[in-house]
Amino acid sequence: MRILFVNAINFIGGAEMWIRNLTRYLGSRGHEVEVAYDPQSPLGDLAREAGAVAWVPPGAYRGVVRSARALSKEIKKRAIDVVVSTTRPDLKIAGFAARLAGHPGVVARLNAGWDPSVPVVRSGWRWRRHRLYHRHLVQLAATNSRAGKQDLVERGFLPPEKIVPIYNGVDLSRFDPDRIERGALRAELGIPPDAPLVVSVSRYVQRRGQEYEVEAAGRLTDARPELHVVFVGPCRERERPYKERLIARASLFPGRDRVHFLDATENVARVLADADVLMRAPLTEGLPNIALEAMAMRVPVVATGICGTPEAVLDGVTGRLVPVRDFGAIAEAVGSLLDLPPERRRAMGERGRAHVVEHFTLDRMADEYESLFERALAERDSSARP
Repeated sequence: MRILFVNAINFIGGAEMWIRNLTRYLGSRGHEVEVAYDPQSPLGDLAREAGAVAWVPPGAYRGVVRSARALSKEIKKRAIDVVVSTTRPDLKIAGFAARLAGHPGVVARLNAGWDPSVPVVRSGWRWRRHRLYHRHLVQLAATNSRAGKQDLVERGFLPPEKIVPIYNGVDLSRFDPDRIERGALRAELGIPPDAPLVVSVSRYVQRRGQEYEVEAAGRLTDARPELHVVFVGPCRERERPYKERLIARASLFPGRDRVHFLDATENVARVLADADVLMRAPLTEGLPNIALEAMAMRVPVVATGICGTPEAVLDGVTGRLVPVRDFGAIAEAVGSLLDLPPERRRAMGERGRAHVVEHFTLDRMADEYESLFERALAERDSSARP
């Protein structure tokens, strides 16, 4: 098959790493992968390194109609078999382009994440517009959790037979606690080898709930004089004021010298290798890759128990689940894991890695996406026959 991933995001996040990982596996299985990317994004280089043909579409995502028309011509010229939209902003452009090129629609990656405090709405112009896009532009859809599928069905966007839950996969060779050297992050920050270390790895954006993690860090460092908390993640310019507010808040804590804010790093495994607990408290979430990566590194996870997260983090087995917007519960859950006897915490870490190995491998993800793309092509061929 010749598969086209369409991505209109100008930074590297979870979807873009998913494209890279899936491209490697599909290429090794004989498929030809192409990636249409935003000219301001590093995705082009990332995709080429993974073996894809990467190009900037004509019009460079400037307006839905113009971009879709130009992209449809490329789809025809390049004889693309399956068009894949990879984020919500891509859906309209890729969907209209696919339809103009004679496809029944796109295979849409719809990693639904929602705030559980907001009720499901099935009325109004906004809902009707989104329902129209999904019903007419999506041939098949994949979500990264069973909860994501349920959400799309409950909102009336797509019928259940068109949605396939496919868990994201973790690169177990990269996130292997037996291969990663420990101590580098602690040495960089001057953290003693035996000091408890809690980490949070996430892009800085308000819906990620970092303000609640910072409040929890204040409680934890005040109550535990040896404990350190490290926040790691990229920050776009428009979100810089939010990050600065977090840093300003942390500067008021008695344990402020033990709350660290670091920029993004490509070597997340090195960060997790030194961690005792991962803290993750978003208000909305599909299924957190960083939680899977932490468990692969045998690190217990504290996360808000929303959306697909309970399918990854098993409460009391591989970590703890907490309510949203409750920094007290976050601090209590982190503290309870740190207070476990060493052998019990190690056992929790072992169960976390075993859970990832069983359900969240790249091989399994690639198998299921390959089957989904084959189904899309078969349906397209069938509908084209007189």
